[in-house]
Amino acid sequence: MEICFHGHACVSLRAADGRVVVMDPYRPGAFDGRLAHGAVKLAADVVTVSHHHVDHAHVTADLSAPGGGLPPVVDRSGDAAGLSFAARFTYHDRFHGTRMGMNAMIAFELDGLRVVHLGDLGCPLTPDDVAALGAVDVLVLPVGGVYTLGPGDAPALLEALRPRVALPVHYDNARCHLGMAPIEALLPHLAAAPLRPGRSRWHSGQGLPDPGSVLILEPAC
Repeated sequence: MEICFHGHACVSLRAADGRVVVMDPYRPGAFDGRLAHGAVKLAADVVTVSHHHVDHAHVTADLSAPGGGLPPVVDRSGDAAGLSFAARFTYHDRFHGTRMGMNAMIAFELDGLRVVHLGDLGCPLTPDDVAALGAVDVLVLPVGGVYTLGPGDAPALLEALRPRVALPVHYDNARCHLGMAPIEALLPHLAAAPLRPGRSRWHSGQGLPDPGSVLILEPAC
């Protein structure tokens, strides 16, 4: 399985058999141009969406399915492209969703690895949330704060879910200016130095890192 971090909260995963899952695609130029990552362009077999805000649910012809047309969109538990997806609903904020609504954490298995994207998780996980997500190999973890939990919340999430590898997303950088924390704000909160390969892609065939590793990829778009 190959993982690519495109920018903001969008990642794609390519299975050994060629199937492609795109998670939380953003709209380029959203928020008056402050979200300036480029368009995600690839043939997607399925797109998952944690919630229907413009920076997480931009499904267009740029993501055309291999057979033509738009790919199926998964925003709740269900099956698509021969894969089973489980959604666990949480709040987008710390106020029971009254300010930013609901958020779906999406979990599925690909090439023998269980992937969990926390979406725009804005509240601490409950024990029932942790139990529902189960064992996690690859965790896509929002860390920028403001719209999600922030850098200081990451240790508790990592301790609760104990992923094999965590991929931080949803933070400010040179192409995203939404008032969130930059990735550097996460570093003091980590128990060990993160892996920073200086590229946007990681392949599980290169060998899984030590359990609990944090992998910081560069935005591809």
